[in-house]
Amino acid sequence: MIQIIFCSFKRLFRNTTNMFWILIFPIILGTFFYIAFSNLGASESMSTIPVAVVLTDDYYGEALKQTVTQLSEGEDPFLDTTFCSEEEARELLENGDVCGMILSGSQAKLSISANTSADNIKQSILAAFVEEFNLRCDLLIDTMQKHPENAEKVISAFQNPHAFNEEVSLQKNPNVDTYTQYFYNLLAMACLYAAMAGVTVAVENQGNLSTLAARKTVSARKKSSMIIGELIAATIFEFVLNLIGFFYLSYILKVGVDAQLPYAILSLFTGVLTGVSLGFFFGTLGKKGKEEKNGLIFAVIMPLCFLSGLMVGNMRVLIDRVAPVVNRINPAALITDSFYCLSIFEGHARYTRNIVTLLLLSVLFIGLGILKTRRSRYASI
Repeated sequence: MIQIIFCSFKRLFRNTTNMFWILIFPIILGTFFYIAFSNLGASESMSTIPVAVVLTDDYYGEALKQTVTQLSEGEDPFLDTTFCSEEEARELLENGDVCGMILSGSQAKLSISANTSADNIKQSILAAFVEEFNLRCDLLIDTMQKHPENAEKVISAFQNPHAFNEEVSLQKNPNVDTYTQYFYNLLAMACLYAAMAGVTVAVENQGNLSTLAARKTVSARKKSSMIIGELIAATIFEFVLNLIGFFYLSYILKVGVDAQLPYAILSLFTGVLTGVSLGFFFGTLGKKGKEEKNGLIFAVIMPLCFLSGLMVGNMRVLIDRVAPVVNRINPAALITDSFYCLSIFEGHARYTRNIVTLLLLSVLFIGLGILKTRRSRYASI
C-alpha cells in the first residue's frame, strides 16, 4: 500500500495540467477577485452625510439644532450640517450639494431630490434619523404631559442610549464582508477540481482504457487495494495543493476564510475527498478516455459551482428558498456553506450536517466506483 501511494504521488507531481487547475488557476482567480472586490468595498464605505437644516424659532428648532450639532462633531462625524434658510437649502439640494433637507417643526420633515446624485443609502439613513428624532420628541412630550416626574429619566436615557444597548457582532469573523462568499465558492471549486485526479485513478484501473491499467489488471495485486491506495494518494496530494491556495487567500490576501482554522481545514479536506470520489465515480462510467471524462467532469462541476453562488453571489440563497433539497446534495454548496457557517454561527450543528453529507457522498461515489471497476471483465487486452 505504501509503495502504491508513493508511486501515485510521483505521477501526480508530474501532472502539470492538474497542478495548474488545482493550484495556479484558483490563486490567479482569487487575486482578481481580491482586486475587484477591494475596489468595490472601498467605493461602498460610508462617509459623512451632507445635510441642510432649516430651523424654526421654537422648542422644536432648538432640539433639532442640538441634536444635529452633536452628530456633526468629532473626527468622523455622522452629519455634515449646513444651517440655512429654506430657499438656500432647496438650492443646495437641487445642486446635489446635500443629500437631504430637514425642516424643523412639531414633526421634522425630510426632503430629497430625485435629481440629486447622492447615494440612496445615505438618503435612507437620513429618513431613519428623522423618524427616530420625531419618535423621541413625541415620547418626551407625552411623558412631560402625563408623567412629568419621569421626564429626567427619559432625557437621561436619550443622552445615554448605550445604557440600554449592548453592542454585539452578528458574525464571528470581523474580516467577513459581502464578497467573502465568492472566495468560499472559489475554494469549493478548487476542491471539486480534484475530481480530475479521481478520473485519472479510474481510467488507470480500467484495462481497456490505458496500457498502464492493462498491466495492473494482470498483476497479482488486489485491484481494490490498488484503487484505495491511489485514491488516498490523490486525496492527500490534492489537499496539499488546496491548502497552499487556502493559506494564500488567508495570509497573503488577508481574506477572511480562516475562521476557526482547524474546522476550516477539515472543510477543505472533506471537500477535496468529495471531489476525488466524484471524479473517480464519473471516471468509471463509459469507455471514453481520460480527456473526454475530464471534460465531462468539468461540465458537471461548473453548474454545481454556479448554483452555489460562484458567478451570482446570492444564487445559493435563492436556491435555498425555491428548492432547498438542491443545496443539501450539491457538493459545491455544502463546501461553501461549511466555510460560511464557521464565519457566522457560534454553534456547529449546520456545519456538522454539511460535513457529514459530504462524507456520505464520498463513500457513495467511491463505493459505486469500486463496484463498477471490480465488475469489469475483459475477454482480451
